[in-house]
Parts: sequence; C-alpha cells; structure tokens
Amino acid sequence: MGFDRGALNAVLLATTAGLAIGGAIGVVSPTFAEAGPSAPRSRPPATVVTDVDVLDSDHMAITVRFSNTGRALRHVAAADVSVSAGSVVLLPRTSNAVDVRPGATVVTTFEFDAPPLGAALALRLPGESLSL
Repeated sequence: MGFDRGALNAVLLATTAGLAIGGAIGVVSPTFAEAGPSAPRSRPPATVVTDVDVLDSDHMAITVRFSNTGRALRHVAAADVSVSAGSVVLLPRTSNAVDVRPGATVVTTFEFDAPPLGAALALRLPGESLSL
C-alpha cells in the first residue's frame, strides 16, 4: 500500500492552499463574536493621572481625571488618596472629596508636600495604584 508521489504532492499542495486561503479569510473577515455587538468593548481607565507638577521644594500638585462607567455614584475622599515615595507616605494638603456621577468625568488637582528627591512615586487610591 504505497502512495504515488504525484498524489501525495497534490494532497500536500491542496492542504497548504486551503490553510492559506482560510487564514486570509479569517484575517479579512473576523467572526461575528469578534466584530459583533457581543464583542468586548475596551473601557477607558477609571483613573488617569494627567499632570504632575513639583512646584519648588515646597509642594507637589497632581491632576487626576476620574471616570465613572458604573451605575452608582463614585465617591473618592481626600483621606483615601495618598502618594507613596519610597518608604514615605504623603497625604494631600487639601480635604476636597470628589463625587463622580455615573457616565461623568471629573478632573481635580490634589496638592501634597514635596517628595524626597529621587524617590519612586505612586498615587494610591482605594483599589488602585498609579505610577507617577
């Protein structure tokens, strides 16, 4: 039971062509699950640091954009916000709370004491840590 060399080449050529055509169709025409309404949508991040200003050696200002894609009010108390600078934790100088209604975006600025020179900074919020 031997295969004819010509028949084997024809089978291999047909298989290769089928894989190439199928791959090209899959790239050009994604499945409905990939492109349809049930496809996962990318959400913008809930918290984004938009600006960091180290003003003199006295204090630092961090501007943060809070977004709320949920259905409940998002409340961020100033006591829940801090900056870790190595082993030092900096608390905000301001005591303003931020309330973000569902579907809204709020931009606010927090002021902190100046961080130690050369320390790696991270903004800490409940459930989040953002490198600065």
